[in-house]
Amino acid sequence: MKLSPCALVLAVVLLPAGCSEVRPLAIKLPEASVPQYVRVKPAPNGRTVRVALEDYVRAAILSEFAPPSGDSADIEHMLEVQAVIARTYATAHIGRHEREGYDLCSTTHCQLYQPSRLKSSSWAPLAEQATAHTAGMVLWYGNGPASALFHADCGGHTSAAVDIWGGTARPYLKGAVDDGAAQSAHTTWKYEAGRAQLTAALNTDTRTRVGKELREIKVAQRDDGGRAVLTNTFGAKSIRSARFEVSRQGARFVFTGKGYGHGVGLCQAGAYARLRAGALPEQVLARYYPGTRLIVLP
Repeated sequence: MKLSPCALVLAVVLLPAGCSEVRPLAIKLPEASVPQYVRVKPAPNGRTVRVALEDYVRAAILSEFAPPSGDSADIEHMLEVQAVIARTYATAHIGRHEREGYDLCSTTHCQLYQPSRLKSSSWAPLAEQATAHTAGMVLWYGNGPASALFHADCGGHTSAAVDIWGGTARPYLKGAVDDGAAQSAHTTWKYEAGRAQLTAALNTDTRTRVGKELREIKVAQRDDGGRAVLTNTFGAKSIRSARFEVSRQGARFVFTGKGYGHGVGLCQAGAYARLRAGALPEQVLARYYPGTRLIVLP
């Protein structure tokens, strides 16, 4: 996703021969720009810091994607994908925490932001390159930046944002992405919970309260991605996604599922598998955010 010299001027218009390295689509430049700085709160009790956007992007992509090993070219392409997402997300959500006096938090509520990774990660030089190669690039939908949501592993099929959280449906987060050839990249998991433990957990919420005795659990409704329309919490590494089946074995309930995370937007496991198979970063972005346009903002 490198920008050639001629692309610096013609990044969002039709390109002449010789500028083939440019990948943003040809559209009229909107009257908008990326923010120059982002106010981030690194920790719940930490001090708000003012960070240059591209510095924020570099740290965020290493925080959100840090494979233990892999081919450097594939990893740089994935970091380019994450850089576009991180920049788009920041542009679309500036002021999300305005009432608290900053723009974005450093947790999964917004995006992970761990600047120490710029010094500790062996992939930091690739993050630097990926950020530079995608400078100013964002995903655009309609009259503004897209809400570029993403997650670790869709388990083979993404879900629509409206099915997971309700609210207004976004056409580019409609959940129709079947990972097809990337199926082997997805993880499966298993989690067991005792009846007493599960009963106590369900009774903490009025929406799932079952009383003193729990005999059976059935998934009453699933979205188009196969996810159960409900919420259970036993910790981050227990029920890892809502794409699961549940059965009872004596006094225990066994959950078996696929994927990790909410399943909306870009699936990191599927995206990385596609890049390793030869897909280009912009092709991956187009697949997971259909209808959006990759543009360069000043």
